Amino acid sequence: MGDGESRPLVAGRLRDGQWHGVDTVAAVLLALAFGASETLGGGWVAGAVAAVVWLPVAVRRRRPVRVLYTVLAGAVLAMAFTGWEESWIPVGVVLYTVAAREPRRRSATALGCSLGAVAVAMALVPRPVPAAGVASGIVFASLMTTLPWLVGTALGEQRSYAELAARQAVTDERLRIARELHDVVAHHLTVITVRAEVARAVASADPQEAGRTLALVGTAGRTALTEMRRMLGVLRSPGDGAERGAAPGLADLPALADGAGPRVELSVDPDPPLPPGVELAVYRIVQEALTNVVRHAGSADCRVNVSRPGPGTVEIEVVNDAPPRLTSWLPPRLPPQLPSRHPGGGHGLVGMRERAAVCGGTLSAGPLATGGFRVHARLPCGSEAAR
Repeated sequence: MGDGESRPLVAGRLRDGQWHGVDTVAAVLLALAFGASETLGGGWVAGAVAAVVWLPVAVRRRRPVRVLYTVLAGAVLAMAFTGWEESWIPVGVVLYTVAAREPRRRSATALGCSLGAVAVAMALVPRPVPAAGVASGIVFASLMTTLPWLVGTALGEQRSYAELAARQAVTDERLRIARELHDVVAHHLTVITVRAEVARAVASADPQEAGRTLALVGTAGRTALTEMRRMLGVLRSPGDGAERGAAPGLADLPALADGAGPRVELSVDPDPPLPPGVELAVYRIVQEALTNVVRHAGSADCRVNVSRPGPGTVEIEVVNDAPPRLTSWLPPRLPPQLPSRHPGGGHGLVGMRERAAVCGGTLSAGPLATGGFRVHARLPCGSEAAR
């Protein structure tokens, strides 16, 4: 553990079994203390009753509801035989546990039963008590039951919200990793697959073209490995700074366009600079759009425009022409033995929309009347978008 990390409190490091031991020791000590005190003031019967009321607290975490009703019965008997008002203290301790651990309806029922037991106990007080004494006893007993219940309820709700937030954080992180893996793997594997098919088709007719194509395949593979290593490094050492420092951005778009496959006309407005999180979103949206062009439109010409219509907005537009005939994207005099393009059914558009939504933006995509396809995204790039 590093010097900058804070160690949790002792209460945060105890396990369930250790907490049961703490409860047992505390219940025994309190039973002895209250029992001895009542024995000196009211005789051995009062002392025995005081001790018996405290002992069930030892197992309050294992069976909180059963322990509560047991302690309630003991408190009522203590009031009936000895008039011992402190018997409501263990009731409050167990009621706190019930409120913190049990569902709301069961917890509310336990509180109602406790307040009912207060009324019954006050009616069974063995000696005449002035009205003021009865009132003070009811107030004391009610406070000793209601206040711990309120504290336990607040703690239980806080714990529930924390668990819900933790589950949501895990879900969000899984979606983020899924988007990153899809963008990295899908794009580069699509480029590698298409280029490898081209190289296989032209190998016998034009070895030089096949060599250039295989060189692009190697470049795409090395780039994919680099990005996968970056992602693994981020996962092993999570942190915004690590991810942002190594994440691709606008400066990497020319290399992405050169290695995509089809001819890409790229236009990027770099000023003013974008927040790192928005830069990554822009890069990934363009990357996925180019992947779809390679997958569905072959060597159709493509235009990528990243513009800044305003100081707080960035727009991404990726437009490809209609897919050419299958043989048109081969060099002259080469045999048309390329397989058909890959069908759709992936998560590309969903991932792009999710990335835009994470930044607070919107994305639209659809075919054009000319037979091509257009992807358009509009993202806010103010200070709030960098979070």
